[in-house]
Amino acid sequence: MISPALMTLVLAVGDAPVLPERPLQLGEVLTVAEQAFPSLVAARADVEGASGEQLTAAGAFDPVWRTRAWTSPVSGYPHTRLDSVIEVPTPLWGANFFAGYRLGLGKIPDYYRERETLSGGEVRAGVNVPVLRNGPIDRRRANLARAELSQQLAGLSLDQQRLEVTRLAAFRYWDWVAAGHRREIARALLQTAKDRDAQLAARAKEGDVPVFDREDNQRALAQRQALLVQAQRALEQSSFELSLFLRDAQGNPVMPGDARLPPVFPQPDLSTREPPDLEAALVRRPELQRLLTQKKQQEIELRYQQNQVLPLLDVGVAFTQDFGNTPQPQLEPLAKPELEFNAVLEVPLLYRAPLGRVQSARAGLSRLEAQAQLARDRVVVDVRDALSALSAASERITFTRQEVAVSIRLEQGERTRFELGDSTLLFVNLREQATAEARLREIDSLTEHHKANAALRAALAAP
Repeated sequence: MISPALMTLVLAVGDAPVLPERPLQLGEVLTVAEQAFPSLVAARADVEGASGEQLTAAGAFDPVWRTRAWTSPVSGYPHTRLDSVIEVPTPLWGANFFAGYRLGLGKIPDYYRERETLSGGEVRAGVNVPVLRNGPIDRRRANLARAELSQQLAGLSLDQQRLEVTRLAAFRYWDWVAAGHRREIARALLQTAKDRDAQLAARAKEGDVPVFDREDNQRALAQRQALLVQAQRALEQSSFELSLFLRDAQGNPVMPGDARLPPVFPQPDLSTREPPDLEAALVRRPELQRLLTQKKQQEIELRYQQNQVLPLLDVGVAFTQDFGNTPQPQLEPLAKPELEFNAVLEVPLLYRAPLGRVQSARAGLSRLEAQAQLARDRVVVDVRDALSALSAASERITFTRQEVAVSIRLEQGERTRFELGDSTLLFVNLREQATAEARLREIDSLTEHHKANAALRAALAAP
């Protein structure tokens, strides 16, 4: 039984509802862990966060409306001006479109004649296009592409967490099942000693067996009581570990009770398996795909930094047209439409900064390529190791079952010999202990097989 102190500790974790009195299946544990395990909840939040980052990066292409107004009612040149423009950046070769309206009325100084307009104001529209630097790629497009890949990274991180949680939950479940059956073996061994102690007490009283035999049995009885305490402690510990994956509706850990232990240890499938598809595992393993996605991000960054080495050459075209009239004859040319072409050239005399960033980006790409190669090798090793463990566990199950069968026959025979007076209690205890140890080894082999199967599914990233 669980001590009051331990029960208080469990209740402090959270008030959990009473679980139904039915054997706990691995599928139930995995389903609950998928829904409520904290690391998966956090990974799903990261997916939402990556979606927000992608939206932020896309916002760099949002149109912008900018308006400014000036008035100077008291001055040597009283005038009013208004300038409003809408700018639309696009991912189309970095082109920036604009359209605006400008109004300049009143007495404007001669040296600011470009601010004057007709009475109806001036409308304008045009586009600026980078040709070399920021043409094929610029920071906004690079950030957007990287943010879209970050969404994939967040999804892959969630998949990786899900695989790890599934593997650990399966391990903890089989540890708990094994601990429960180990305790039952210890209980059965102790009960056998208790039953024999009552028989020996009666026979020693009648002088049928020496008192020494009963004392030896009481020694075995004390030893087996200690083994049961140890087995109970192991079961409680495995229950605590399993409760991290088995949670209630509020997400609090729930300890499975004894009533939920499977009455029979689930038997594994020992049939021959087809060779696993390593190529499919390489495609499905999220940690490898995360590195390959990070590599794509770094390739985008390298492409951007290489582009920044080029000179800046921007070209643009703008169309303007004034409307209305003016009493000033010198402004009459404003009534005619105007088409303007412009170009900007900027060439740095030294390229140390952009070349340094290119070198840094290339080094980051090389690092990711090496990490991806190691991840590929890790996948292959994980699959092979899990297959080896599964094969060894299958063979061990066969041999331990043979050992259990032989141990049971020897124990029964030794007990019969003792009852006939041809053996001693020492040999009977040894035979019982050997049978219990054989059963424990069988439990160990079954547990190893189930764990190896869970590890193989995780290595293959099997759904």
